Amino acid sequence: MFLMKRSLFAKILLSMLITTAVPLLISNYLSYQIIGRSVKEQLVQLNQSSMAIKMSSITKYIHDISMLSYTYYGDPELMRLLTKEEVQTPVESVYMKQKIARNYAGFSEIRSIIYKSALTNKQITVKSELNERIPMPDFNDHLPGAKYDELDQEYSVVEFNGERRLRINKAFINASNRELLGMTTMTVRDTILKQLANPLGMEEENETYIFLQDNLQLLYSTPGVEGEEGWIERLREESGSSKGMINDSRGIYIYFRDADSNIPVTLVRFIPQSVIDQAGKQALNESFTIQLIVTVFVTIMAGLISYFILFRVKRILKHIKNIQMGNFDIQMESRGSDELAVLEDRFQEMVRQLDILWNQQYRYQLEVSTARLKMLQAQINPHFLFNTLQSIGSLAIKKNAPEVSDKIAELGAMFRYSMDIDTEEVRLQDELDHLNHYISLQMGRYQERIQFTQSCAEEALDLHIPKMILQPLVENSIIHGIEKGEGIGEIRVEIEAAEKLLIRIIDNGRGFSPETIQEIHNQYSEQSIQHDSRTRIGLINVFKRLQLYCGAGFAWRIESEPFIRTTITLELPYHQEKEQNVDESLDRG
Repeated sequence: MFLMKRSLFAKILLSMLITTAVPLLISNYLSYQIIGRSVKEQLVQLNQSSMAIKMSSITKYIHDISMLSYTYYGDPELMRLLTKEEVQTPVESVYMKQKIARNYAGFSEIRSIIYKSALTNKQITVKSELNERIPMPDFNDHLPGAKYDELDQEYSVVEFNGERRLRINKAFINASNRELLGMTTMTVRDTILKQLANPLGMEEENETYIFLQDNLQLLYSTPGVEGEEGWIERLREESGSSKGMINDSRGIYIYFRDADSNIPVTLVRFIPQSVIDQAGKQALNESFTIQLIVTVFVTIMAGLISYFILFRVKRILKHIKNIQMGNFDIQMESRGSDELAVLEDRFQEMVRQLDILWNQQYRYQLEVSTARLKMLQAQINPHFLFNTLQSIGSLAIKKNAPEVSDKIAELGAMFRYSMDIDTEEVRLQDELDHLNHYISLQMGRYQERIQFTQSCAEEALDLHIPKMILQPLVENSIIHGIEKGEGIGEIRVEIEAAEKLLIRIIDNGRGFSPETIQEIHNQYSEQSIQHDSRTRIGLINVFKRLQLYCGAGFAWRIESEPFIRTTITLELPYHQEKEQNVDESLDRG
């Protein structure tokens, strides 16, 4: 996508591809939809026929299990005990339990069997799993022909330990007078239902569901696919139909109900959309080869046309790259009189003008840099010179000591250093010497009011920096940070040589407000300095000179807590190899 935004070649190529591909895609889409609908209808018919066969097996299986209770009638002794109105003895109960269990012995999937007598209200648990509780009706004081809620649904779904089971409630009725004698309840696992629903063992490919009753109690579902109930609610709304389908975003649900069976079972199968799409994809593959050949042909033609059109544009881009690298000597031969030829002529004229402007700007930057240095060198405060000379004179009168000559020598060294306008770059050691001369004179003036310390990494002393960097910053700390305050002023200069040369000027003067710091940032970003504050002019002059000297690698910041700690930090990039080469050149000179 990024290439598309930048390349005219890509845009032309893309336009031609779209012109060719869109009609092909539309025809493919229409074919795909038509084939998909046809395939869906065929799949629904085939699956409903298959589900009808499976439904017959499932209902027959459930019917066979429910009919096992009728075997009671074939055992006279069991019938005598089941119709006995007195409570059976323990021996009789054991006999009944064994006989009933024998009737269901051939079905291992039956996990629990309970018989409860409506005559004695006694319950016989023939077979049961641990902790399984099956509610049974209470037959105390019952009337013949009475209705019981537990018998309303002969088939239902119960859960035990997270497993769904089929519950069958089978009433045991006296054949002569239709009186209710008792009820047999059993729970059946879904192992056989699973085999009947997926006879080939392909449940991982086809989602199958078995529901009971009209309220669609879920009896069985393919493992790992249950839980999406939106389509189940839609299926409940289709209670009046025996077969059909429900569309879903992932595919279709095909359902089948056996209206002729007394067992209320609904069988559902899910057909993934990928199966439906597969047939459509096969049909599309036949036409894809022809479309691919057409697309390749269009791509080649579009590439050739774009190449001849954009050849000269690429040549202009090549010249622009040379200009970015600083090469303004561009010779272009314009051929023809079309729009691209006019563009080449105008571009060549622009390059010539740009070369002129670039040279002018470069000279302007050099002149500005020189002017700022000379302006800074000329900023020797007359007030400072007057007060310093007065202090030296007073010291000479009072003490008649040789210190006077030292002070005068320091002042002379300062004058020589600052008036040497031919040297713009000095070693850090020379800059520190100049700063020490200045501090010595100031401490002679202010006596005990100033405390000055400095620390500098040994390896940084031979590094080269622009001239007159440290003294203006320290002077700013004295005049505007300490001179107008009370108490002892502390000034510290820290210099470190890490990845960059770090210079920190630290004092405990009145510092800067956040608004002042922000204003200094704004003034530093401007092209010219037109402000009244001498403090800001001094700082910004230093910052601007360092920016011109170091380029983008220079950084500065001001952190200030008034009368506690104000720190001006300068970060200057340097290259050790370059510094060594400069020193060797100076030594040879």
